[in-house]
Amino acid sequence: MKKWIVAFLSFCMLLGIAACGAEKTENIPMPENKSEEPAANVETTPVTEAGAEKPEDSSTNQSGSKILIAYFTWAENTQVENPEEVDVDATTSASVLLPGNTAKMAGWIQQKVGGDLFSIIVSEPYSSDYDECLDRAADEKAENARPELVNHVDNMEDYDVVFLGFPNWWYTAPMAIFSFIEEYDFSGKTVVPFCAHGTGGLAGSVTDITAALPDSTEVLEPIGVYRPDIDSAQPVINEWLEGLGFEEREADIEVENTERKLKMTVNGQEVAITLYDTPAANALYDMLPLDLNFEDFNGIEKISYLSQELPTEGEPDGCDPDVGDLCLYAPWGNLSIFYQDFRYSDSLIMLGHIDSGMDVISEMEENTSIVLEKAN
Repeated sequence: MKKWIVAFLSFCMLLGIAACGAEKTENIPMPENKSEEPAANVETTPVTEAGAEKPEDSSTNQSGSKILIAYFTWAENTQVENPEEVDVDATTSASVLLPGNTAKMAGWIQQKVGGDLFSIIVSEPYSSDYDECLDRAADEKAENARPELVNHVDNMEDYDVVFLGFPNWWYTAPMAIFSFIEEYDFSGKTVVPFCAHGTGGLAGSVTDITAALPDSTEVLEPIGVYRPDIDSAQPVINEWLEGLGFEEREADIEVENTERKLKMTVNGQEVAITLYDTPAANALYDMLPLDLNFEDFNGIEKISYLSQELPTEGEPDGCDPDVGDLCLYAPWGNLSIFYQDFRYSDSLIMLGHIDSGMDVISEMEENTSIVLEKAN
């Protein structure tokens, strides 16, 4: 079955290349490209024989499986010295900003089906300059390189289903994806590819990934989303997952707590905050009042480092912050106030929410001194 999939996808790729050959504009399937928008912005590649029904097991309920959502995104594999100078409207540069296109897709997949997130990180970061990153990706493909990875999945044998996300770099997946595949035994597992792409579409990425996997690995129908459409793609991703038989995860239990009111004074202006009744939030409450310095982080959140650690035992493994959420990022020990929406993140702990004054928060300048205290 797997060999047939490879042959079928190769045939589709050849047809796509032939069609592209008639155009004068060259597709550059790298982190962001400047080509015109394709006719179809969301691409799914069937993996069953034309005209045949899907096998029963490829559309059955997958909710009982243990799921890993592994992804590679440019934004988490580069360093941007001045994120505030990045033109978020330019398709060739916006992907260097967190959370990154495939990370957004991964977060939405997790919201729908659950599972564990894993970001594939190389030891040598890529340049945040589009052309330099383009050149390195071309060299790595030509050399069939296997970039070294700095993080690893310790319990890969526990996972039945692995979602695998990536951008289209030079008509295939980034070489780091193949480093990841070759590090583990995928025998008997189910792999579900998802891709953020330019006008090159999925190209040969799924074919190459399938060929790199053991014959016993089942590769389900992938999805490809055109990069400018990523931000509005969550409904399409949900529909794709439902078509594969993945049921919606159980809804997260709402935090039921005794709310307490705080106030933050910023340049004489007050920000009203509701603090939840959790171990970490309670410890923060006991530390008040606090004089803190906030700085901007990646154009998404304002952060301030605490002088002592907050307890995290008994807290959820992570959360999906909305605009106005007050959180603790446990590994760094910093408070975070999100003024932009962000994806689910491990080790991010919800502490409370901004009730009023978000305009004051979003306009805070670098190293702004504030007072955080209990409200009267």
